[in-house]
Amino acid sequence: MGKRGVREKARTNKIKDTVQKPARSKKIEEENFIKKGIRFLKEVKIEAKKITWPGKKEVFMTTLMVLFFSLFIGAYLGLLDIIYNAIISLIVR
Repeated sequence: MGKRGVREKARTNKIKDTVQKPARSKKIEEENFIKKGIRFLKEVKIEAKKITWPGKKEVFMTTLMVLFFSLFIGAYLGLLDIIYNAIISLIVR
């Protein structure tokens, strides 16, 4: 079968696919959409019950770690800024 035969077969398959699909009314599609939405929300509720939240101590410790590292990186970058500013000002003179 040459290229022309493959193309014609693909074209006829597309035509068959479009012909064989049943026409669905808008009301049925809306009902399916609503049912899917309700099922999704039920699944979300089930999954939300499985969540384990951290305790107060863990939240406090991770908050302190974030603050510490933020201050450390800020001080490091500030120091680099001062050093590079001094170097550039010496070069520009």
